[in-house]
Amino acid sequence: MTQFRAGFAVIAAKGITKGLRLMGRGATTLPGRVALKIYPQIISLLSKDQKIITLTGTNGKTTTTHMVSGILSSLGYTVITNVSGANLATGIATTMIEGIGIRRRAEKAGGRTVYVIEADEAAFAKVAGQLQPLVCVVTNLFRDQLDRYGELLHTQALIAKGLDATHAQILLDADDSLVAALERGREDRVIFFGMDESSMTRNTVTNPLKSGLSETTSDASYCSFCQTKYEYRARSFGHLGAFYCPSCGYSRKEPRFRVSYTAVSDEERTASLEPGALPVIGPSDVGFPVTLSYSGESQTMGLPIPGLHNFYNSVAAVAACVSLGERCGDPALSFVKCANAIENVRPAFGRMEKIPIGSKSLCLLLVKNPVGLERALSFVSQASDAGGMYLLLNSNDADGKDVSWIWDVDFESRSYPEKVFVSGERYGDMYLRLAYAGIDKDRMQAEPMTRCGDLLDEALAECEDGKCLYILPNYTAMLTLREILVKRYRLRDFWK
Repeated sequence: MTQFRAGFAVIAAKGITKGLRLMGRGATTLPGRVALKIYPQIISLLSKDQKIITLTGTNGKTTTTHMVSGILSSLGYTVITNVSGANLATGIATTMIEGIGIRRRAEKAGGRTVYVIEADEAAFAKVAGQLQPLVCVVTNLFRDQLDRYGELLHTQALIAKGLDATHAQILLDADDSLVAALERGREDRVIFFGMDESSMTRNTVTNPLKSGLSETTSDASYCSFCQTKYEYRARSFGHLGAFYCPSCGYSRKEPRFRVSYTAVSDEERTASLEPGALPVIGPSDVGFPVTLSYSGESQTMGLPIPGLHNFYNSVAAVAACVSLGERCGDPALSFVKCANAIENVRPAFGRMEKIPIGSKSLCLLLVKNPVGLERALSFVSQASDAGGMYLLLNSNDADGKDVSWIWDVDFESRSYPEKVFVSGERYGDMYLRLAYAGIDKDRMQAEPMTRCGDLLDEALAECEDGKCLYILPNYTAMLTLREILVKRYRLRDFWK
């Protein structure tokens, strides 16, 4: 009976997938939902004896998952992953079912298969034990959808529950005090990754006179163990940095996997604007050089996905692949090979995804919480090709109903392109926030979500040739915008 139900669940899911794809739909969650109804243990059954890496956390899950998948693919693995970012149990079940045929074809050809699974923080608590991954990566913890998750300590507890249901190697961000605290009681399984302290330069700790260059939001101000306020030797952004508790002594551990870079000085950037001067690339430019280090080895490369937050995603991705190789005894996944392979990774759907449109381009930067939006605003303010900025704000279930978080974002200390466009179901809230930030109303144009496509056309028309329109939507706004782009500019659907 068990085998019959499992088989029927797989057949039903595949049939639904085929039907939805014929209708032009993504089929990322419904097949898994139906399969779980028919056979609730379907994830456990299909995960048995498989090589699996899981990734969870607030920001960077999809990008890091994409980076891990790209590295492993370039090193000879057949990768099965929830490419669309459908990271609840239903999406994960859909991925496991789609992987059956992929795995069989790879094994028949003598290939190696690995699952790279992105998991929502709450879903991770439920599915980690079913997946039994070899490696678990926790990216970071920031405030996100408080109406769904509650406070960060609750999210931290959910991830801890998932970790304790596995025997996996655990990779934690050393610079995030909330994530790093998950080491307690799991010391023999934890490896830290993070930024070299010498590279944490643009912040209020080491550059107090340049506070406008640092993020003001801190989601983890107090010690996880004695509730004393942390102090910092240096900070990269948000609450990430070289923290220490002056009371109990708890402090950041030195990461085994490190990323470092040399910041571009204000003088260098100013000089590059002079006529005839060579351009100076910064962290917001493709190809900006960073150095990854592990166990005495170092590799410098130009990252294809720019932005300071992607420095963390990159070192986390390399750490995940190297850790998998160490657990499986695969020399193909050496540190040097994995670090070099990351140069060929391309952006995931909606995450620094650059799309050429004639003589101009669009760049999609998904934003869904204060720190994520601050990182995106910093990126745009430093981008040399910014020809306009377009923000879209929705408040559906997948976004979080409460949009008051936009008032926690430091809009004031950044510079923006001359034209700023605003849309979304809550466009009035975003327009008001920008007005309070001091952006002149003559520079802004706002329209409701029903006209977001028309406003996109107008924004593109006003963007100069050779420049980029930077679009900052939250989740459901991004999906709607993607549908418009697929129809108007013949882009591929995100699941293809």
